[in-house]
Amino acid sequence: MHWLIAAGTCVLAAAFEGLCAGPDPLGQLRRLRQPAWSPPIPAWVLIGIAWYGICFAGLVRLLPGFAARPLAVWLLVALMLANGAVNLFQFRMRRLDLALAFFAPYWLLLAAFLVTAWPLDRIIFGLFSIYAVYQLYAAAWGFMLWRLNREAR
Repeated sequence: MHWLIAAGTCVLAAAFEGLCAGPDPLGQLRRLRQPAWSPPIPAWVLIGIAWYGICFAGLVRLLPGFAARPLAVWLLVALMLANGAVNLFQFRMRRLDLALAFFAPYWLLLAAFLVTAWPLDRIIFGLFSIYAVYQLYAAAWGFMLWRLNREAR
């Protein structure tokens, strides 16, 4: 049953992300000037699949303890929703500055999740720690994307 709840939660979060991104977010990325060290556009799809993969794994491993310790699950769901919501800024509003500013509260949420997950599941803590390191790259990429495309706004 936990697998089904986890899968359903990930599908709903992905649908929310798609709704926030609007039509053709990859096309919008193609039209922006990219840093030289940007991954190719199809790689962003793989990054998204990896994101939902670790979220699914996190939910599957954390849901059995939900009744006794629900905070980690709620923080993970909030992280998934925040990850989708940033697309409102980047793609719907085309405000790269606001998308960049969104990293600060997002990182606080990620840190709260990591602190909460640590005593509950070291594997999930490890997976999301790797994701936290990726976030450093994502922030640098977001900063350069904003810098290269400031005149577009």
